[in-house]
Amino acid sequence: NWTFFFHPAAKVPFPLTLRFKPMLQQGIELLTLDASWVSSASWYFLNVFGLRSIYTLILGQDNAADQSRVMQEQMTGAAMAMPADTNKAFKTEWEALELTDHQWALEDVEEELMAKDLHFEGMFKEELQTSIF
Repeated sequence: NWTFFFHPAAKVPFPLTLRFKPMLQQGIELLTLDASWVSSASWYFLNVFGLRSIYTLILGQDNAADQSRVMQEQMTGAAMAMPADTNKAFKTEWEALELTDHQWALEDVEEELMAKDLHFEGMFKEELQTSIF
């Protein structure tokens, strides 16, 4: 997970103007840092998207190194996983809820408590005589 901590990761061997600094040093808040230093996240995206044409030349059109194709497949796979008929999905969930029989833990607690002899004789003193005035 050290890849996406925003710290300088690489220095390009040629000088860059200050216009490249916000693009290549995303997340680094150092004003005095030279523009030729590149943050690790920016370096990752430069490599992934910048080397796509080289991967295509070497590995062919449909290769496993094409990250954009993998991301697109993941997004379309998530959309295809959604059920087409939502009414049918809700009906099956409703039937599953109807099959569940709930067991109440305290169903007759009032009757059981009233039926017990609680023996409060020693707990209270004689009625205290208090006066209002």
